[in-house]
Amino acid sequence: MIAALAVIGPMSRSQTAGLLWPGGTEQQALANLRTTLSRLARVTRDVVECDGDILCLSEGTKVDVEMLTRWINDTIYGGGASAGELAGPPADVDRPLLADWTDEWAVDRRERLRTLTAQALQSAAARLLSLGRPAEALPYGLAAVQTEPWSESANRILLEIHARRGDPSSALRQYEKFSRILSRELGVRPAPDIVAVIRQLYPFGTGRVEAV
Repeated sequence: MIAALAVIGPMSRSQTAGLLWPGGTEQQALANLRTTLSRLARVTRDVVECDGDILCLSEGTKVDVEMLTRWINDTIYGGGASAGELAGPPADVDRPLLADWTDEWAVDRRERLRTLTAQALQSAAARLLSLGRPAEALPYGLAAVQTEPWSESANRILLEIHARRGDPSSALRQYEKFSRILSRELGVRPAPDIVAVIRQLYPFGTGRVEAV
């Protein structure tokens, strides 16, 4: 219940009960909710507040996903730090939300947060790369690929970062790793624009790009 309120936000009692106990009747779900609230009250009264029919986390409760979401929005839409003030990705930025939880609401929000996180990391990397600061872009590019290993856009920008840093060997290793992931997971090869990055770095061939 605490996790759901932290991730989704305030909900009515019926919404909370239906979300957490979807398999039974509404009456059973509401009874389960009352039991849960009673048990929680015996442990702590400082986490969940009841405002009439609305349940929410107590004011002042810090939620890490809220801080990550704020960073994502600031990075994508430019409402936060400028490129000159970026100091690296947040700690544990690639940690899955509620890892191993199989509840439908948790899975949906985990995938949404993962996608938005990858977009923000790529945005920050591209911004720094456009300013001629590939070394500072590298942590963002690495984190973006860690978040979405199969993403062509994330891998492309990481290859470009390695190239701009004058590190063609790292670019080639990343290309080969990405090629194996695509082949294993999707049965396809990298897009032509990604192959072109490697061929620009190795204009006379490597003996390895076509063989991957």
